[in-house]
Amino acid sequence: MTLFIGGCFCRAIRYEANVEPAAAGACHCRDCQYVSGGAPAYVIIVPKAGVAVTQGSPRVYWGRSALDNRVGRHFCADCGTPLFGETEANPALLAIKVGSLDDPSLFKPAANVWVSAAQPWHHIDQALPWFTKGPLHFDQRG
Repeated sequence: MTLFIGGCFCRAIRYEANVEPAAAGACHCRDCQYVSGGAPAYVIIVPKAGVAVTQGSPRVYWGRSALDNRVGRHFCADCGTPLFGETEANPALLAIKVGSLDDPSLFKPAANVWVSAAQPWHHIDQALPWFTKGPLHFDQRG
């Protein structure tokens, strides 16, 4: 099992995830650009049941994705650090935001998603598979 430990910038929230990742990659959708400050969101997708918040309590903002799914974005209400993402379309999974990890070098991207929404100055790693939308739309290139 892989152990992911992390938290927010001000250290008010801490978490541990003792799970194997289901996926990892970069999401270039416009919503992720908003919450990341312009860049794609780099995430490690893990089984939600394997994640434990050990200190503090993240705040959650629920919105709608481009595909009209409800999406919850967990963050620290004190410092604003993005921590997790979840969707009602797949409630058993949680996306850990790589920037919140104590050791972000654990991140090994496997794909880029929502490349159709990427800004022209976003770097798309051509060595990785990419999808114009999400990977379930079967519109893969690469």
